[in-house]
Amino acid sequence: MTEKREPTDREMRVLGKMKARVQKIVQDHGELKKLLDKTHKKLKEAQEDDSLMQKMSDYLKMITRMITNYLNGSYNHTPWQTILMLVAGLLYFITPLDAIPDFIPMPRASSKGVPGTFGVAGLLDDATVLLWLGHCFRDDLAQYKKWENS
Repeated sequence: MTEKREPTDREMRVLGKMKARVQKIVQDHGELKKLLDKTHKKLKEAQEDDSLMQKMSDYLKMITRMITNYLNGSYNHTPWQTILMLVAGLLYFITPLDAIPDFIPMPRASSKGVPGTFGVAGLLDDATVLLWLGHCFRDDLAQYKKWENS
C-alpha cells in the first residue's frame, strides 16, 4: 500500500500558478477559445501516431466539444470545477515544457513485435494527465456523451 504524502512547497507553488492561470483562461472566452484552437492544432500534429494517439485524439475532441458547448451555452450540465480541471488538462497538453518534453523520441514495437517506428515519449505524460482527469470526471464526461448522442 502506497503511503499518501503531502505536496511539497514547490509542487504547491506550481499548482497555485496553474490554478491562477486556469481561472484566468476560464473567465476569458477569448483565451479559452485560443486554448481550444491550440489543442486542435497539437491534436492534428499528433494524429499521425496510431492506437494510443487515436484514443487520446478522440478523447480530446470530446473534451473540446464539451467545453465549446459549455462556452456557447448549449450544454450547461457540467460543474464549473470539471470545466476548470479539463481546461487545466488542455493547458498541460499544449504546453511544450512539461514533465517530459514532447519532442523526446521513444522506440515503438511494430505489430509483429519487432522494432518499429519512433513514437513520442513526451506525449505519455500528457496522456497520463488527460486520462487521470477522464477518470476523475468520468461521470460528467459520460453525462456529456449521453447528451451529445441524444
